[in-house]
Amino acid sequence: MATADSSSSFVQILLSAASMLLVFVSAALLAHRNDLGWWTLILGVFVGPVISSMQFDMLGLIYAVPLLLIAIFGLWRFSRYELKGKFTRMVTSTAVTVWSALGLLVGLILLVALRFGPFLFNGGFMSATPEIWVLYFADAAIFASFVMVARGVRAGWLVLAVAAVADLVVYFLISPMLGMLGLFVFIALAALYGFFLWRNLPAAGQTGHGLGEPSEAEQALDAAKEATLAKLNKQQEINGNS
Repeated sequence: MATADSSSSFVQILLSAASMLLVFVSAALLAHRNDLGWWTLILGVFVGPVISSMQFDMLGLIYAVPLLLIAIFGLWRFSRYELKGKFTRMVTSTAVTVWSALGLLVGLILLVALRFGPFLFNGGFMSATPEIWVLYFADAAIFASFVMVARGVRAGWLVLAVAAVADLVVYFLISPMLGMLGLFVFIALAALYGFFLWRNLPAAGQTGHGLGEPSEAEQALDAAKEATLAKLNKQQEINGNS
């Protein structure tokens, strides 16, 4: 029985590490506004929380499915931005409001409640240690931050960075595994990288998307204007010569 438990714990740790690795790749791609980041995040949720729940505790799907919906929401939300190239989106910035901050807080509380599952109703959560509380909130914040990223909220990258650092500290205190610690370091660095790259995101409706170049639609419109002006000038020259 001890061997079986050890094997199960090892598999769970391996799935969690694979999930966090995919979260890191997702953050790195989304920092460049790349659609593939959302597919990577979907795979990360599936590899970690979903498979782990299906293999060890089906009740865990209560928590895993909302995480999957977050990743799917991000894919849908990015599809509303203009496409530049094959996978890059012309993301526009969204300001943080009181309501969005409140929504993030409520979302975190709901995710943590779902993480506790049945322990929320039988009082088992009352015996959770402070480290568990921080771990659950940090894990929830990692995925909730992608809702902000999907909406073009630059502060979402800071939420991701803080959550990764919080996970790093907790794992260092309760289970100092170098592999997991390294993954959280990379996630935090990717989040700060995304925060840096998104510093000049334009506001919605801003001409040229604020990126120093016009969109394809604007380029076509300018070309049509130039062609019309050229025809008018040519016609005027003909009329003048005649």
